[in-house]
Formats: sequence, structure tokens, C-alpha cells
Amino acid sequence: MSGIKLNFLINNDVLIIHTLSSMENHRFSSTKHKKDIVSFQNYAWRKSKSCYQLLVGRLSSEEIKNKNIQQICKKLPKFLKELEKSKQYRKILSQTKKYLNFCKNQWENNYHITSKYIKKFTGFKLNKKIDVFITHPSLKNGSNRNSNLIEWGHHEDWPNYTTVYLWNEILQFYIGRSDVEHAIVELIADEELRVRLNGGKYPPFVGHKWLEKYKKKILPCWKKYLKVEKHNINEFKKEMRAILCNKQET
Repeated sequence: MSGIKLNFLINNDVLIIHTLSSMENHRFSSTKHKKDIVSFQNYAWRKSKSCYQLLVGRLSSEEIKNKNIQQICKKLPKFLKELEKSKQYRKILSQTKKYLNFCKNQWENNYHITSKYIKKFTGFKLNKKIDVFITHPSLKNGSNRNSNLIEWGHHEDWPNYTTVYLWNEILQFYIGRSDVEHAIVELIADEELRVRLNGGKYPPFVGHKWLEKYKKKILPCWKKYLKVEKHNINEFKKEMRAILCNKQET
């Protein structure tokens, strides 16, 4: 196998659970389809409050003590099947299927150029097959569950947003997830790749606000790193760890 191979999928259980657990306003990436999402959440709540709460991890200690959890667990498969068959869920599924096609097409259209950039920035060979479980585009989701599984869903905030953040998730497999490693991932994907695709400059930074302090400290070295002929991101990572640890000690 050569290159990154993404397999875009919809898993009904993953889609249902993620949609039901995204109740707070800050979990929405867009208000588009919010009415349909809330309608599905309300339908599930009416079907079974205890199953809903257990499914999304919302049962309190007191409720767990007073309820027969084993009995509720036995009801979950039937609860999920009923939700899957509902007209409310069919809307969510239809919207997510459309979004899956959008993500797949954007990724494939951008892959040739973006893979060249990523190989150049990192020195990696990038040979990996990854399943991507797509969730609803109006709800925030970006996570890598193990070495070959990503969950993704988000409104397209700017051009090539999906491509940039899929690379962000992929690079975490290769580079790591510590604060320094995550900051380097963001400099590669959220900043440099984004600007190469869309134009503009950085800073200002996009990405996680809590990583900006690391990106600001790393930035001068990062700019020098981009100018060298041969790139080795693992060596760069070691150097940045040493520099930042020394700064924190002094």
C-alpha cells in the first residue's frame, strides 16, 4: 500500500450516539439542520429517558444507585433499532450521507497536492489505511480513536476545511498528542497546509486557542525548518521539546 487511504463510512450507532450526546449549543458547528437534530433528540428522549441518559453517559451516581442498570442495558439494542427506523433519524442520516460525499470528493480532489506537501513538511512515507466515520456536519466532531479510525463532522468554515482537519487527525497518529506535538501538528496542517491551499498568512492562528502559546514559541524555529532542504519532523519535535522544557525550567 502506498499513501494514505481513507475509507469514508457511516456507522448508524456512532451517528446516533454522537447526535444524541451533542445537546449543548457549543457542540453545534452550524445552526443549519439544528431543528432536525433537536427533533431527533426530543424523539429519543420521549422514547426512553433512561436509555438516552445511559447511552450518552448522563446518568448521575444517584440515578445509577436507584436504577437497575443491567435492565436498562438490555433495552439499549431495541432502543437503538427503534431510533434507526424513525423518520427523525432518516433526516439526520440523509443529511450525513450528503456530507459524506462532500468530504470524500474534497479529500480525493485535494489528495495529490496535499500529500506532497505533507511528505515535504514531515519526511514521512505516509502509508496507512484509515476508516473515517462521518457524523452530522452541523455538529462538531474530530477525533482519532485508535491507529486506524477517525470520527469527523463539522461545518465547512472556510475552503478546504475538511481536508485540512482530516490531515490534522492523521498527523496525530504519526507525531503524537502531547501539547507540543499537537502544536506542531497544527503548524503543519491548520496553518501551513491551509495557507498553501487557500492563500493568506499566519499568524493569526486558527485551531485550538490553548495551543497558541506553544505555536508562538515554536514559530521562529518552524519558519527556519521550512526553508531547509530535507525535513525530519521527528528531529524537529525533539528539538522543540528540549527548547520548551528548558524555557519552562528557567
